[in-house]
Amino acid sequence: MTTPERSTAERTGIVVLVSGSGTNLQALIDAAADPAYGVRIVAVGADRAGITGLHRAAAAGIPTFVCRVQDHEDRAAWDAELARRIGDHEPAFVVSAGFMKLLGPQVLSRWVVLNTHPALLPLFPGAHAVRDALAAGATETGCTVHVVDSGVDTGPVLAQATVPVLEGDTEEALHERIKAVEHPLLVEYVGRAAREGITVTDGKASIP
Repeated sequence: MTTPERSTAERTGIVVLVSGSGTNLQALIDAAADPAYGVRIVAVGADRAGITGLHRAAAAGIPTFVCRVQDHEDRAAWDAELARRIGDHEPAFVVSAGFMKLLGPQVLSRWVVLNTHPALLPLFPGAHAVRDALAAGATETGCTVHVVDSGVDTGPVLAQATVPVLEGDTEEALHERIKAVEHPLLVEYVGRAAREGITVTDGKASIP
């Protein structure tokens, strides 16, 4: 699966999926304000209404949509509807920016989906990565940009950045320091994927 190379003037359209406050989304919105970044956020989707991430998108004039699991007969029906809603905007690829639902085959078979995770995968996958790192007594953690597959944070890794765990760290304090490196890492690799293309072959992801 490959996203095509796009010229900076053309700008590559992406859909961003969010579930909460949308700080990673805001980093992408800020970066995309510069035409040279080569990215246009064509829509922001969420799995619940009323979240700050949707407000951030609306404030930036970006179309939004909500696709809730509980509004569908089962996860397969939700996945199909999510794929339809994403497809309405014809993105080159999708970014999961704090989207807290596992994506299904209808989405993953159509688009490369980039995700950011607040740990050095394969360590500490799942929804409580920062808490788990502290509980394990890790002296170092960080963040990962990877391609989503059908597992829980098991997809091919594109890039990682490390963050030291400090004595007396709380989950909140450590997470804030991770965000400080996570945002620019996500911005860098989404931009590169848009400008240069991304290829996923035999479980490995690469950007030329």
